[in-house]
Amino acid sequence: MIAMEQKYLLGFDVGTYESKGVICDFNGRIIAKAASPHKLKSPAPGFAEHDPIGDWWVDFKKVIASLLEQANISSKEIAAVGVSTIMAAITPVDEHCNPLRNAILYGIDTRCVSQAKELNEKIGAERLKSVGGPCGVEHFGPKILWIKENEPEIFDKAKHFTIASGFITARLTGEFYVDKYSVKSAVPMIDPKTLTWNDEMCELVCPKEKLPQVADSTYSVIGHVTAAAAAETGLAEGTAVICGTTDAGAEAVSVGVVEPGDTMLMYGSTSFFASVTDVLRENTGWWSGPYTLDGLYAYTGGMATTGSLTRWILDNMAADLVEKQANGELNAYDTLFAEAEDIPLGSDGLICLPYFLGERMPYQDPAARGVLFGLNLRHKRGNVVRAAFEGIGYGIDQNFDLMRKAGLPIHTVTAVGGGTKTPLWMQIVSDICNIKQVIPEVTVGASYGDALMAGLGIGVISSPTEIKKMVKIKYVTEPDPERHAQYAPYKEIYKELYQRNKDLMHKLK
Repeated sequence: MIAMEQKYLLGFDVGTYESKGVICDFNGRIIAKAASPHKLKSPAPGFAEHDPIGDWWVDFKKVIASLLEQANISSKEIAAVGVSTIMAAITPVDEHCNPLRNAILYGIDTRCVSQAKELNEKIGAERLKSVGGPCGVEHFGPKILWIKENEPEIFDKAKHFTIASGFITARLTGEFYVDKYSVKSAVPMIDPKTLTWNDEMCELVCPKEKLPQVADSTYSVIGHVTAAAAAETGLAEGTAVICGTTDAGAEAVSVGVVEPGDTMLMYGSTSFFASVTDVLRENTGWWSGPYTLDGLYAYTGGMATTGSLTRWILDNMAADLVEKQANGELNAYDTLFAEAEDIPLGSDGLICLPYFLGERMPYQDPAARGVLFGLNLRHKRGNVVRAAFEGIGYGIDQNFDLMRKAGLPIHTVTAVGGGTKTPLWMQIVSDICNIKQVIPEVTVGASYGDALMAGLGIGVISSPTEIKKMVKIKYVTEPDPERHAQYAPYKEIYKELYQRNKDLMHKLK
């Protein structure tokens, strides 16, 4: 039951480097936005962590306070809250949802390579087919097993193993859940067909009693804000909280990727792909499972380094621009990216393998390494920038090839994320992949999707189709057939560079 004064929806999202929040009305009109930065922690090579309290929970409280102040509303006017976060961010907690260690992040944290291998060998190739496929560094099982084998005292003390979104919703409601869209990454413990915990597989990792309940991402109100959480966050006691989901799933909803055939390409710190269908197909080469919306399925994949690579170039090759930005003279990214505009197709023979944090799809190789191939004394900083744009484009094309081979249709692709602010990058990707990309006018991101999903969850937004109607287009990039053909030999060199050098990369590891 919606109270008379409740007119708004709140969404909150935790990203790799920043948390964001929005408040919107029931028609999707945004009335407040806020953000709070945090840092990625890497205490050892291959480790990527967040502090669940110092990063996520502190961010949550800061963002809520800012949103309520901007909107000039009472928290009692908020009807429901939706939360999304990075995946998987495995966090062991005690019975009061106090974290016992930093969260172990998604596939950019590669510490559990040996645990993934161990599980794959124990389970066997044939059996793996029925439990979601081979374990990798993306998955819950190897990350939890790493804690069990390396930090047994923490493993024993853990009452629950949460993921990031489940940690925040548990702090709000006292209930421990994981959503159906996210739980497909709980390989090998989850039965992908029934979405229940597999007793046999859980014995290899952890007791299923330590794992959260599984609920629908959008249409499950898992609880309400407790008195204690209300006092701490400023939200009103009793506010509905939906199960929530992973950031990419929420972002896809935010731009109207809600019907079969819709595909989202997210340019964030990493790249992420989500294609919606009404039929579940296996062995596509992509991760597959339920979508954030009931009755639909999603094929998803991701690359390990996208915006993180352009950030690395800025930090390490453009200190002069960073300094000028600090003095208010220019926008460092815009100026850096402009240097690539006069560089010809193929970057004057410079090819970048963007595997600076290993690679997720299509290789799932955490030991892959970044390469700048073909450097000569004529190359400038702009060549490196363009080569990075093109290298990421080649990787995206390889992922779309997996879709094509699986018979999944690629119609218009909706592009979101920070990369869409750079039309040159968007055009390069469209030309390489021979795809049309539609860039929405409002790309607030996952937090907006969280708010809209909360609206669906409590019934104030009637259907996903209503969300699609809210989306307005900012610009479109059409592929150029001539440039697409010119990219063909570069794509082949890109592919061969990895195939011929992966053994050497693994020796470096």
